[in-house]
Amino acid sequence: MLEKGKMMGSREAEAGAREFIKQRHPKVKRIFFRTMYREGDVWVLRGEVEFKRVYFFAAVSSFKVQVNMNTGEVISYEEMRLSRSKETK
Repeated sequence: MLEKGKMMGSREAEAGAREFIKQRHPKVKRIFFRTMYREGDVWVLRGEVEFKRVYFFAAVSSFKVQVNMNTGEVISYEEMRLSRSKETK
């Protein structure tokens, strides 16, 4: 939680987003932030998360998370599974 009157910086937003994703996916292998920008009082972070599935298999998803810069709370989280299969020609 942030001190009253203090706004969250980009590092705190990234740390909050990382913690939120780790709670959502306990077997996280890697979190990669591609872009981060402000929209009003909200930090918007986009990236990819890779997490273990079974044995040596992993799943990769792209995500968009919005963090309120006044409260530090995640106010929106969207995730889309990425396909990593090879295309045959």
